[in-house]
Amino acid sequence: MDNRFKLKDTAIRFKASSLFSLYFLINLFIVQSILANQSLAIITGTGIPISGLNKWYNSAPVVGLQYIIDTNENTQTIIEFHFQSYTDNSLSDREFYWVVDRNNYKSPDANANMNCLDFIIKSRISFPDKSRTFGKKQLNPFASYGLGLYYYNHEVSGLIYPGQSKKPLDTEFQLSPITDKRYAWGANIGFGFETILTNNLDLVIDVNYNTAIGYLRPFEDWGLKEVMPLQFLTIGLGFNYNY
Repeated sequence: MDNRFKLKDTAIRFKASSLFSLYFLINLFIVQSILANQSLAIITGTGIPISGLNKWYNSAPVVGLQYIIDTNENTQTIIEFHFQSYTDNSLSDREFYWVVDRNNYKSPDANANMNCLDFIIKSRISFPDKSRTFGKKQLNPFASYGLGLYYYNHEVSGLIYPGQSKKPLDTEFQLSPITDKRYAWGANIGFGFETILTNNLDLVIDVNYNTAIGYLRPFEDWGLKEVMPLQFLTIGLGFNYNY
């Protein structure tokens, strides 16, 4: 059989398997939500890029939503969405070395940005025996782990083309803008504390490590190596409404 048909058949099977898994999970959550207590949470916080991603970007605000199902006394299943938008970490201040005249040059029009959106399903395990008191509030610690799908849109523009061979350097001759739009599987782990504010409202503070099997292409003339996988921390503050 032609390899193209084999690859096509494999892709179709993968999509069918993914759809079946998604259908199974949705039905499982529907059953769980009928039988268990539920809550909704609004999340705000900060995303902190690490492990190479921080060469591109500074920290950025994070907003998100959570749908929480109590699976038992100390365990919750959580479906969550997050959005964050990174702006460049002074790409226009980075220099490249032009071998023709042996000088360093900046690209004043350079710009980079990246928007990230994720969909994560995770488990949160509470440790009531490890609770601590802070003022009049009881802090209940927890740990979490999950898998998810990460979407990112990475855009770079305005970099002067460093492969020019004639003097003087033409600063209007720029690399073509690039846009990378990708979906990547990933995972996260985290920990935090939860405290009760009212009968229907809880406050949650947590820290999560995220990794996604995606990459940013290198721009080595500017000292930016390929980034793979994408890794970042999130520090979040959430308000859970129990209904």
